[in-house]
Amino acid sequence: MFDPQYARGATVKKCCVSSSLGLFTAMLRAVVFDLDGTITELTLPLDAMRSDTKKFYIELGLPPDLLDPEDGISSTKMKAREYFLSHGMSIEEWESLDREIDEILTRHEAEAAKSARLIRGVLDVVAEVRKMGLKTAILTNNGRHAVEIVLERLPLGDYFDVIQTRNESPNPKPYPDGLLALLKKLSVSRDEAIYVGDARIDAAAAKRAGVRFWAVATGETNALELKKAGAERVFGRLAEILPALRAEIGAAHDSIRQS
Repeated sequence: MFDPQYARGATVKKCCVSSSLGLFTAMLRAVVFDLDGTITELTLPLDAMRSDTKKFYIELGLPPDLLDPEDGISSTKMKAREYFLSHGMSIEEWESLDREIDEILTRHEAEAAKSARLIRGVLDVVAEVRKMGLKTAILTNNGRHAVEIVLERLPLGDYFDVIQTRNESPNPKPYPDGLLALLKKLSVSRDEAIYVGDARIDAAAAKRAGVRFWAVATGETNALELKKAGAERVFGRLAEILPALRAEIGAAHDSIRQS
């Protein structure tokens, strides 16, 4: 179902188009989406997950004053990793802790997944994106167990070539590793893709990967904050990306015909 070699559309020809749409260096070939808050309604108990993550590491000896109130799951884990490894913990011991925190997060995610709901009209949007000849994929920080529960409820497998969770990513967002690994599965380069998400962590991963980021203000982060986080464009709902994608593809084809 999730064939990473899935390919459609015309052969890619490199180009460099400068117009009112901006500068881009390759024909667009793929759109990668976040899951929660972008494709599905945001039902994750994020505050509880962040609190449990901080509590887990603090109880193991992480000084509380190393954490800021705005630290999320990923930034807390990064600070904990740096602290523990610099204070004598082996990488094997850290990986064991990582599995423990993954189990804690999975319990929260699995419960939320049981009531997963699509944001209205999103699959129609994805279907239109695919009709443009573009590959589509999901990159989520959710674990595989929770995503499998979602897949039992929602027909996402019919609309995406790859659905990649944090368990298949070398490192979760905001690290760029997962996005880069996903693009490799799709056989597209970083300048042939756009990542669409609803959170600052999505923006950070895309920026570090060198991938353009379009934001949708349908999750927990408002449009202004998404713009500040580095979104190239911000949309009120997912359907608004369709005319923007068509305009980009049209401009690229025009440039190729004129070259």
